[in-house]
Amino acid sequence: MAAVAVFAPVAIAVSMLSLASGTSAGAATTATKAGSPSSEPVSADLTPNVVTIGDSIMSGHGLSSESKAWPALLAYSGGVGTVTNLACSGAGFVQSGACGTAYDALVDRAVAAHPTLVIIQSSDNDLGESAADIRQATEQTVEHIRTALPDAEIVGFSTLWDKPGAVPAEVRQSSDDLRSAVAVVGGKFIDVGQPIAGTAGLLQSDSEHPTDAGQTVLALAFAADLHRAGIPF
Repeated sequence: MAAVAVFAPVAIAVSMLSLASGTSAGAATTATKAGSPSSEPVSADLTPNVVTIGDSIMSGHGLSSESKAWPALLAYSGGVGTVTNLACSGAGFVQSGACGTAYDALVDRAVAAHPTLVIIQSSDNDLGESAADIRQATEQTVEHIRTALPDAEIVGFSTLWDKPGAVPAEVRQSSDDLRSAVAVVGGKFIDVGQPIAGTAGLLQSDSEHPTDAGQTVLALAFAADLHRAGIPF
């Protein structure tokens, strides 16, 4: 891939912080590195075209603008070409969210964005479902992505748990299920840890969803994680 930018977390910090303070362009589900909404895919020969699939933390629940969610911040930072954020509040591999579906039904929308990279994150929304159902749905969704997008890089992110107290075993298992499913299709898994858990000012009043500042911390942390994992940006 020619002329592909690489994440430099320190270099992008200033641009991300300025966006979080409200100086960014208007919100858009699809964001470009120039900070303007776009429905046109960016050629893989120029910069990576990214799709993100996840839950309400990824979608920017409770923020003043979707442009302040971490996927948009990555796009606006200049590290990527286009980021299409398909995250759905309340959704998981099993649970249907506000979009009316679980993750698997979002894959066709991902294909339409022509991504070179798909980032998918497991979710605590599946807590309460049977372990077997979560594992099966996770495997099915990841396999669906690989079949539909045979040339795309697939990266799995571990489940975020920002609530007070210890991380439940079910949350750790949801991450392990995604780790296994991604490995089977030749993708990469990143344990992103809990970068904002329990930190004052980074979480909204529900102690779960990030504030603008919390989303910025996530964007910087995830950019560093991707860079260390050798994901081509």
